[in-house]
Amino acid sequence: MRRVTVEIMGQQYEVNTDDGEDRVKAIAATVDARIREIRAHGKTVDSLKVVIQAALNLAEELDLLRRDHQALMARLQRLSDRLSKAVGDFA
Repeated sequence: MRRVTVEIMGQQYEVNTDDGEDRVKAIAATVDARIREIRAHGKTVDSLKVVIQAALNLAEELDLLRRDHQALMARLQRLSDRLSKAVGDFA
């Protein structure tokens, strides 16, 4: 495990990770960009509220992606079952 320094909201944070530095910095940049976006469109200046809103938005996106992934995996399983049956019919 190694430490990577990232910057979010003008503050530097040390992150312990087994991933590559570029990936960790990209994730931090995504979080920072989301916070800046919320700040730019919102009326609140309370940093904690902005960070919580960003976390909720990212969690919602993650949930939607997980649902999409589950639906795709289910569809792939159905297609695989159909293909196995079709190949079995010819054997």
